[in-house]
Amino acid sequence: MSAKCPRFTCAVLVNQADRHLMGWLAWHLSLGMEHITIIDAGVCDGGRQIAQSLSPNWPVSWCPVELPNELSAEARRLELTRCAIDQLHQVTQKITPTTDIVDNQKPSIENWILILDADEYLKPDHNLSDLVRNATTDTTAIAIHWRIHGTAGHLATPPGHIIPNHLWHAPPTYADHQFVRLLTRLDAIPEPLTLNNAFTLDQPIDQIIRLDGSLYEYVSTPILWEGGCIQHYICAQAHDGELPPFMHAYYDRNEELAPVPHRQLETMRPLANQIRESALKTGLARLLHLAKNHYAQSQCSADQWNIDQALANHVQHDTFHYERIPPSFRNTLLLNEHFSAEYEPEYVVLLRSAEGRLLKDDPPSHQEPLIGLWQKKVPSILSLCLQDMSPFTLGDVPCPFGISSLRISFDSQEKIIYLPQETGYNHTPLEIVPANMPFPFLFTPLPPVDEPNGLSIKGLFTWLLGHPYLHPVDLRRTLLLLSPSSVQHLRNLVPILEEFFPLHSAADFLPR
Repeated sequence: MSAKCPRFTCAVLVNQADRHLMGWLAWHLSLGMEHITIIDAGVCDGGRQIAQSLSPNWPVSWCPVELPNELSAEARRLELTRCAIDQLHQVTQKITPTTDIVDNQKPSIENWILILDADEYLKPDHNLSDLVRNATTDTTAIAIHWRIHGTAGHLATPPGHIIPNHLWHAPPTYADHQFVRLLTRLDAIPEPLTLNNAFTLDQPIDQIIRLDGSLYEYVSTPILWEGGCIQHYICAQAHDGELPPFMHAYYDRNEELAPVPHRQLETMRPLANQIRESALKTGLARLLHLAKNHYAQSQCSADQWNIDQALANHVQHDTFHYERIPPSFRNTLLLNEHFSAEYEPEYVVLLRSAEGRLLKDDPPSHQEPLIGLWQKKVPSILSLCLQDMSPFTLGDVPCPFGISSLRISFDSQEKIIYLPQETGYNHTPLEIVPANMPFPFLFTPLPPVDEPNGLSIKGLFTWLLGHPYLHPVDLRRTLLLLSPSSVQHLRNLVPILEEFFPLHSAADFLPR
């Protein structure tokens, strides 16, 4: 291994930023990537919103790329790779090396970069430094093999992070496992404009090694996953209609199981919640902006309606007179049930299993149980937190700001609930136990549902106008009320909130 200190940065090539992008970023940042740049060739602004929300506090940047439609797939890949290399050159020059504690000297840095697609996840067995432990001064790249993961039997995209949801993969003999991505020394890559090969990055074959230190060969070789791999979720992350049936059948392979080490999930999940906090703040600001625009348009319409009325504002007759005083648009809003949402009785509860154990965070890193806030009027929503509001995790459910709001299934006869699948407790009936303690957070009252299947966008905007100083967790709870049609519309308006939208309508949400 080189005497220089390895530093790892990464680029992700995206075409249509979707609900997996924040999870992708959380996973690779938790591995120790010092910077990730999003190379975005898509037409939607999901990548931009995510990057802009994270860049003030996280080492994430966004680079849009416009390419001619007539370019072939190989030419597009080459142009995106050139852009990624150029961006990573700029990024690494700006990163300030940390000072060595022992000799107070800045260590000599060796930059390694990795360029991945959004459906490829680096999966080291241990840490990033171990990936280059067998590199010598002559080594310019490390070849890391693909491992194709199938749908694991999911007919639709399940909630939660893609890695723990899709543990099954194709056997080592699967032909596409010969494909590799290169973890490459940045100073060995030619200038971006002169790059000819997006896959080999123009590296000499005799200077590429595999993770065990053996020389890499382009010809068919036994697959080596010892040390790490690139987990590829072609089917799991494909959008509807993106893969032809024959390709879906080819890549949906689920013969072998590869469990995820708990330590990797325990590292990633708290970081994912911190990223969600940034996303919620940005999404709330975006929604408030949209709500104010909606208010301005509605006010203009109301003013025009008043102008168009045949009634005069002042009428004088011999026997009577009247003054017509139309209420202001804001005064009419005060009578709106969304604008002036009312508090409903809420109950502080604990959740107890049939064995008598109270629900705790996962892993149970706190002594006290989780406290729930629940109301009979909206029995499908439950909020959980710890008494001191400290951060916690519960499977893959979002727990930003120390609070998790969930869509649950409630059995009114048995007085039990089922938590959603992504908590890991979806098969565990939990009894609601009244608790004689205050809930540590005062929520803004929920808006009433105004559509057969949930809350409308108009209702959401009106509620936001009446409560302009919301905490982001208030928004998180209210988003769970949205109707399917509202969710579909908001996906285009505020894609950064994708992870917080409900996946099922209230009528379809049943325990699994």
